[in-house]
Amino acid sequence: MGDASNFGAWKVKLEIIADNNDVLEYIQGRMPEPPENASASLKNRYKKGESKAKKIITDGLQDHLLAYVGNLRKSKDMYDKIDDMYEINNLNEIITLKDQLKESKMNKGEVVQSYIMRISHLRDQLQRVGQNVSDRELVVVTLRGLPPIWETFITTISNSNVLPSFDEIVGKLTQEESKMIARGRIQKHEEGEPIAYTTHDKRKKEKGGPSRKPPSQNTKGRNDRS
Repeated sequence: MGDASNFGAWKVKLEIIADNNDVLEYIQGRMPEPPENASASLKNRYKKGESKAKKIITDGLQDHLLAYVGNLRKSKDMYDKIDDMYEINNLNEIITLKDQLKESKMNKGEVVQSYIMRISHLRDQLQRVGQNVSDRELVVVTLRGLPPIWETFITTISNSNVLPSFDEIVGKLTQEESKMIARGRIQKHEEGEPIAYTTHDKRKKEKGGPSRKPPSQNTKGRNDRS
């Protein structure tokens, strides 16, 4: 571990490795140190366990962090020191990532695949810092971030008896995007370019609604009559 960005993953890996080597209790402080009158074999076994636990911790740290824990006698103290150093930064990162996920919006001209990738990336980042995002929350965030042109789709999904899973909603979004392209509600540019949403003027024309002339044309007409 080198910085706060992978602190959560470091903790998980450390605990797994320590447990596999039967020294997790040392790191967690649940292995009491033998008293002065304990047998030499018991003291020696404890010393070896502590030494192994400390090695596991230091093996997972970059060199610049060793200065903070190198003079500590117990593995529990080492673990707590690293935890104290990064827990606050980790909490700030969690808050930032959760806010970013909550405020996710599909950008103008953005394709479904790109939008879903951004949401999935934020989910993965939260998981790396020990924060699981429920499937339901992902679906709600995804639907809430869609632009107004998706209103009918959102209503249909919201009125269904069972809310789809995140994987299912991704598939439905992709299918609906293809249908919207076929209907001309969204316009696909030349191959390799992004999909851009059309304006509402086109829809008004299809319904027989009035189309607005450019302001310059209206102004010219008034000048000619005068």
